[in-house]
Amino acid sequence: MDEERYREAEATFWAGYGIEPRERRVRLATTGTEVRVQVVGEGPPILFLHGGPNAGTTWAPIVGAFEGFTRFIVDRPGTGLSEPWPAIVERQDLERFADRFVADVLDGLGVERAHVVASSFGGYLALRSAAAAPERIVRMVQMACPAFAPGMRTPPFMRLMSMGWFRRFTGLFPPNGKVGDMILRQIGHGASLDAGRIPQAFKDWYLDLQRYTDTMENDGNTIGSAVSIRGFDPALTLPDELIAAVTTPTLFLWGEDDAFGGRDVAERLAELMPNAPLEMFPGSGHLPWIDFPEDIGPRAAAFLAGAEAADGGPRAS
Repeated sequence: MDEERYREAEATFWAGYGIEPRERRVRLATTGTEVRVQVVGEGPPILFLHGGPNAGTTWAPIVGAFEGFTRFIVDRPGTGLSEPWPAIVERQDLERFADRFVADVLDGLGVERAHVVASSFGGYLALRSAAAAPERIVRMVQMACPAFAPGMRTPPFMRLMSMGWFRRFTGLFPPNGKVGDMILRQIGHGASLDAGRIPQAFKDWYLDLQRYTDTMENDGNTIGSAVSIRGFDPALTLPDELIAAVTTPTLFLWGEDDAFGGRDVAERLAELMPNAPLEMFPGSGHLPWIDFPEDIGPRAAAFLAGAEAADGGPRAS
């Protein structure tokens, strides 16, 4: 970990969007883990939950679209500048952490209710939290396939990351742009790479995340507890009845080329939920906001702003 150099790289990336976040530290009651939360703006709260291996600053390309909201951008445990959470020994450990994750973060921030914007593993945390504590989430935007959704597939690089020997071997070599582009292609961003839609600044920040933080090692350990060379543990699949119990109004913004699950997975998931419109984005992958930030950000913000007009929105305590 080289926190100073990572902070410099992160500040450069944010500055490209004209944003300088404030920072808070939050202790999660369930696990005792301290997480870093970056804060942007003022207004009704939104909690941003990223996937893996990644960190909160991945949301930088669209954070500016949510003007008029307080944006709480979380580094998940073990990523960015957050502490790792305890070892996940059994499936029930992960499920317990997930059920309490949103409530724990909001409690630490002193916020009663919030909107949630989530992706991938963050999407899994948000769905389980919404089922367990629906009173804490006002509206939710899910960007692409949540982890462990029914029918989810596991890209090859993530299967390899589940293997300890592979993580140790790759740890001997410095991160490089070619590997980063390979990962982006594997998760469905080939069209954007070929068209030059993914900014070099995003790629530079992601390489610095790997160089200067323990994100890859920590998330590799988390992935290793849930995924094998054959794919993810089927026992972790979100049950249909849990998904159907999520009554939080939820907008799915889903890339057609998402390697974790395409239109078939998206439509089945949205149909299981009682209030979940779905929009598909051709030529987009697992992180749709880096393909089309000018479309994705305003669409997500408008969906959340609709709740503000209807009921005055969530309030901080």
